[in-house]
Amino acid sequence: MTIRLQTCTACGAHQYPARDLCRTCLRDELIWAEDSGRGRLLAATTLHRSLDPATALPLRIGTVALDAGVRVIAFLGHVQPGDRVVLHATSDAEQNQIFTAERDLSDA
Repeated sequence: MTIRLQTCTACGAHQYPARDLCRTCLRDELIWAEDSGRGRLLAATTLHRSLDPATALPLRIGTVALDAGVRVIAFLGHVQPGDRVVLHATSDAEQNQIFTAERDLSDA
């Protein structure tokens, strides 16, 4: 399973979310590249309220530091801060990536 990250062909830096210019070298030579989606869960929280009545609560989200050098917010499975995780990507109606973090079983 892989995710896609915006990658600069000039300097090789990965970035998320997508931008018009590379956050490292400020060039516009950006492509979408496959990434393993592996990293470490840094922090987690549980949302108990939402402005969207269709949102199923409670909802666990967290910050994941990817091995690729970027941090993303993901929905969480049964993981705790400090755990090695792997991200799975789906798309919303606007074709934005939505990440779900699960324990990385290959790291056991």
